[in-house]
Amino acid sequence: MFPELLSIGPVTIHTYGLLVAVGILAGVLLGEHLFRQAGGEPGRIIDMSVIVVLAGLVGARFAFVLINWDYYAGAPLEILKFWRGGLVFFGGLIGGSAAFILLTRFYSLPLREMLDIGAAVVPFGHAFGRLGCFSAGCCYGKPSNLPWSVTFSHPDCLAADVLNIPVHPTQLYSFLFLAGLTAFLVRLHPRRRFPGQMASFYLLFYGVFRFAVEFLRGDPRGSIRAAGITLSVSQWLSLAVFITGAAMYVLFSRRTRQNAAGEDPLGNPPPLP
Repeated sequence: MFPELLSIGPVTIHTYGLLVAVGILAGVLLGEHLFRQAGGEPGRIIDMSVIVVLAGLVGARFAFVLINWDYYAGAPLEILKFWRGGLVFFGGLIGGSAAFILLTRFYSLPLREMLDIGAAVVPFGHAFGRLGCFSAGCCYGKPSNLPWSVTFSHPDCLAADVLNIPVHPTQLYSFLFLAGLTAFLVRLHPRRRFPGQMASFYLLFYGVFRFAVEFLRGDPRGSIRAAGITLSVSQWLSLAVFITGAAMYVLFSRRTRQNAAGEDPLGNPPPLP
């Protein structure tokens, strides 16, 4: 793989960091497009993205450092070098979502409408991030003899435990799923049955996919045993994400039916300002 895309003197451009940056920019532009399409004020998503992205990066890095604390305790300065690889998606999702919801409230924007926009933005940016994982060698899969297996051979990649061993390209599995999910959600946006449907679908579909792909992951991610069942931390979080998506679908669809029947005094969400 190519963990370093370009090196000119003391300046090194890491492929992982570049693709994460591209993913962030692509996600912001998509969010701005969907926001304007819904009648929102131009530039609002761009303004919000600065805080949301920072919160997401801090959350993602914090989760990675926590999981790998034995290493970072002896090399604290390495914590800041996230561009070399080392972000946990669920940590970023929690941090970014918290900031996104707070800003939505601050700007008095309709929450369900904004959640739907976020539901299309997140997998789009995440897809680029998975390409970054592939280039850096992180989030690698278990050994495999399948025809499409990949072999990491670069001495500086993060797949040191499986160097020169064919493994599942779990990063590419994720990229293909996330790209397809983004296309589906963007197409669904003007056809939604109710506000919040896209957000519900995102959590439902991603929860199922992430739970399944974890069985093919070979990198150390930690595990938790509960009720006699041992799963990775990400699998337990995936179950929580799926349950949250199911609850949101029931709640939001019920609210829409109440609105249509005139039972909800709050009525439909206000249009985007």
